[in-house]
Amino acid sequence: MKSENNKNWQHRKNIIGDAECQESEIRKGKWHKRKCWTIILGSAFLWPLTTFFIVFFNQHRDVTFINLALGLLAINMVFCLCYYIGLRAIWKLYPKISLNNKETLKNVTLPYHWKDLLGDRFKFDRIDDKQIIINNDGIAVRVFFLLIFLVPFLALLYWGEITPSKITSESYVNALLFLEPLFFIIVIGLKAFLQPWRRIVFDRDSKTITIPGRFMFQKKETLPYEQVVITLFSNHHAKTFNGKGEEEIAIANPQRTLGRIPLGIAGGINAARQFARFIQLYMEEEEVRNIPEFEKYKNNDKQEADQDRMEDINTW
Repeated sequence: MKSENNKNWQHRKNIIGDAECQESEIRKGKWHKRKCWTIILGSAFLWPLTTFFIVFFNQHRDVTFINLALGLLAINMVFCLCYYIGLRAIWKLYPKISLNNKETLKNVTLPYHWKDLLGDRFKFDRIDDKQIIINNDGIAVRVFFLLIFLVPFLALLYWGEITPSKITSESYVNALLFLEPLFFIIVIGLKAFLQPWRRIVFDRDSKTITIPGRFMFQKKETLPYEQVVITLFSNHHAKTFNGKGEEEIAIANPQRTLGRIPLGIAGGINAARQFARFIQLYMEEEEVRNIPEFEKYKNNDKQEADQDRMEDINTW
C-alpha cells in the first residue's frame, strides 16, 4: 500500500514538473518575442531621433556640397544600421524548420493544395520529377515601384525645384530635409527594380536548392537541401497586422540571416511544416509516384493549363 502511494506521489510530481517546464518554455517564448519587438521598435525610433540631432546641431551650418553630402551620409548610415538590426531581430522572431529534421516532420500530412497570398490555389511555375521552380517575382511590379519612386524626382527636376542655386539659397536644415526624402525615394525605387530575381529551384537529381540573393550585394546560392530552413515572411495581403497565422512561407540559408526569400505561399507555421515535409519527400523518395500529393499538384497544374488552352481555342 505504501509503495503504491509512493508511485502515485511520484506520478503527480512528474505531471507537476512537466506542467512547470511547459509554463517555463511559454514564458521564455513570450520574453523572446517581447525582446525582439523591443529591438525592432527601438531601431525604428533611433533613425528619426538621429536625424533630429543632426539637424538640431547643424542648423547654422553653411550650405555646401560637402556639408550636405556628409549630412546625408550620416543619416542614411544610421538608417542602414537600424534596418540591419530590425532584420536581425525579425530573423530571430520567426521559427525555422530545418529540412534535415526528419523525425519531427515525418507525421505531417500534406494538404490537397497550398494557398497563395490572396487565398487562391497556389500554382508552381514548374513541378515534375526533375525540378520544382517557383518565381515569386514580376517585371510589372518592379516597373511599378520604380515609377512610383522616380516620378516625383523627375517632376521636381523638370519644374526646377532641384537645382544648385535653388538648394544653396535655402538654409542647411531645409536643404537637408528636402534632399533626404528624394535620396530615400531613389534608393528604394532602384532597390525594387534592380534586386535579384526571386527564382527558387528545387533540383531532385542533385538534391540541391538554389536560393537567390535578397539584396543587390548578395549572390544566389546552391546548397544541399539538408542545409536549408523553411521560415516565415510577413504577408502584406493579410487582413490583419499579424495575418492570423496566414504569414507567407520563406526559404533561407540559416548562415545568411539577411536572405529570407518568400515563396508566395501563405498559411503560417502549419503550411511551412507541410511544405518542409513535401520537399523532404520530393528529395528522398526514389519515385515521385510514391508521393500521392505530388501527382495531385502536377495533375492540377496540367489540367488547368489544358483548360486554359481549350478556352483560348474556343475564343478563336
